Amino acid sequence: MELVDIQDLKSWGSNAVPVQLRPRVHTLIDAHCHLDMVLERGLGVEEITQTLEKNGVGTIVEIGADKQAMLWARTLAHTSQKFGVYYTIGHHPGEAATEDFEFGLQFIEENKDDARFVAVGEIGLDYHYHSNQAEIQKKVFIEFIRAAKKVKRGVAIHTREAHKDTREILGCEANGIPILIHCFTGNKSEMEDFLSLGAYISFSGIVTFKNAALVQEAAKFCPLERILVETDAPFLAPVPYRGKVNQPGYVKHTLDFLAQLRGESVEKLASACVANTQKFYNF
Repeated sequence: MELVDIQDLKSWGSNAVPVQLRPRVHTLIDAHCHLDMVLERGLGVEEITQTLEKNGVGTIVEIGADKQAMLWARTLAHTSQKFGVYYTIGHHPGEAATEDFEFGLQFIEENKDDARFVAVGEIGLDYHYHSNQAEIQKKVFIEFIRAAKKVKRGVAIHTREAHKDTREILGCEANGIPILIHCFTGNKSEMEDFLSLGAYISFSGIVTFKNAALVQEAAKFCPLERILVETDAPFLAPVPYRGKVNQPGYVKHTLDFLAQLRGESVEKLASACVANTQKFYNF
């Protein structure tokens, strides 16, 4: 993967007001995105910046789910000043059998004292495309959970068509650390399973899709103190941008949809999502 030069992002500005000085309750957070992939798909820094500012998004969590991405994410987190950036370290389950996950485990240990490193993820199980690799996925998943416990970080979970095994492993291995189910795509019963573990539930643009009735039902009943919102950019752009390259600023559209779906004010839901994101990631 050819990444954009991190120097290109310094237009995010050393002269800008740091996000930490803004009233945090009014600043939306994209709880999970892949900005490196957004840039690779042709969106420019200026467009991304304008959309963030227009939609009141002041902080993003950049996901480092492979070797290049985690290196890039760490650098971005320490160079961006106009917008707050935090990062994760993990290993996507789809890469469990094809890439060396040892680097990620070592990177977690090396960066354990970095306050910008806020979670281990995304990690988990994906049986949609990779069911034939279930055993190696479970092995890698458990190793990363144990690494997270060692450095006292929460875990951001990717799970697709693997609810039973994901729930079982989290129940056995993740006790005592925060859990976030990223980009939730299950039904209400599956959500309640994860909530029983004390997990947070993060909704992406999928919840805005017309064919997402089961996800929408879950979103209606997700406790206010457990709900987060994310883009998973560049994937899963919410309506009205479905089919286009997603970007962190579009998290506002998912938030607006969720507020209407749940019968809550945008302000109330936004405040809860920001507080929950900060609590899970501990920043």
